[in-house]
Amino acid sequence: MVTYFENQLRGYNIVLATLQAFSQDICRNCIGLPGAQTKVKKGLKKLGMDLEVSTVSKSDKRWWLAQIERCAGLTEALDVAEEVECQKTAGNCKVGSGCLCTDGAMELMKEITEPIPSLAAPVAIG
Repeated sequence: MVTYFENQLRGYNIVLATLQAFSQDICRNCIGLPGAQTKVKKGLKKLGMDLEVSTVSKSDKRWWLAQIERCAGLTEALDVAEEVECQKTAGNCKVGSGCLCTDGAMELMKEITEPIPSLAAPVAIG
């Protein structure tokens, strides 16, 4: 059960780092950035609710909830422009046919499937 929460938070950390980079550069005025921010907020809220009803020990829950709150704080801190518009429509988007904010960032969550093996654990080769 803990692996699920570990994987989810690994995914959110990657998505948040991506969105932070987007908000500082290429997608600063993109209409998709606030939407991606909202998706992350809702996802973190659901993750916290799932954790609350899980069989994870109370001490582990406190730790995981603190991590979720940290991610929620980072989500709130994203630098989203007050006036946004579709940068493709405005002719400013240099990404191509996709939208990094609405499609790309959240797609990264699907790539998180296994926990990173501990560096202390021996890895069998062959």
